[in-house]
Amino acid sequence: MKLTGLALASLILLAGCTAAAPSDGPTTEPGATDGPAATVESVYYPVAEGNTWVYSIDYGDGMLVTDTEVMTAVVPDAGGARVTIERTFVWDDGSQPDVVSTVDYVFGADGSIRVPFQSIPSAGGATVTVESGTMTWPTADEFEAGTAKTGTIEATVETSGSTFAETIDFAITGAGTEDVTVPAGSYTARKLVQQLVISLPDLGVSGLTVDATTWIAEGVGPVRTEVPDTMGGGTTIVQVLKSFTPGR
Repeated sequence: MKLTGLALASLILLAGCTAAAPSDGPTTEPGATDGPAATVESVYYPVAEGNTWVYSIDYGDGMLVTDTEVMTAVVPDAGGARVTIERTFVWDDGSQPDVVSTVDYVFGADGSIRVPFQSIPSAGGATVTVESGTMTWPTADEFEAGTAKTGTIEATVETSGSTFAETIDFAITGAGTEDVTVPAGSYTARKLVQQLVISLPDLGVSGLTVDATTWIAEGVGPVRTEVPDTMGGGTTIVQVLKSFTPGR
């Protein structure tokens, strides 16, 4: 087994990955009705049913994947909203079958977002299943102040017929704004830095540190994500936005 593939499968790629949604159920307030939320304010994502993003993922080894993401449901949830996004991954060279999955994000009334911990679909053929813990992006005020959201994810990794325990300690922090250009256009984007410290005790691995970065344009969403090489193999993953189409 290659540790590089296993480590890469452990990363969070904030847009464009297969995932298990947060394990807890909906927390819709009593009296709330199903259907689109009237207004959800977020500095990270525009929230509307039908919003569609198309990304290109470059795995750094010649493999390219097209990721199409559609916001299929927006349901009021405790002053915010629970948002479902359906993702379709298509390998540009046809080397693997398409992958379709859905994930839930919970947009808090305070502007934070609970996000699903996600594994990269083609990284070593591994699948990550969350056993406990939830990742949360900072509120707008926390982003501006550089206040980190921290926590721990306990997970299992299945690869090549074997299953391993995994622990991910994370810190997610706002790092100001930067100008970024991608195929969809040029943006002044918020820079969100995620530091992950990964341990795989069954393999004798501890303290494997990964710093992943996402640039997020207000009114558009994530426009670029970089997941750097962790093992010196030159396998930095870069995801860029090709197009964004607003829904209703």
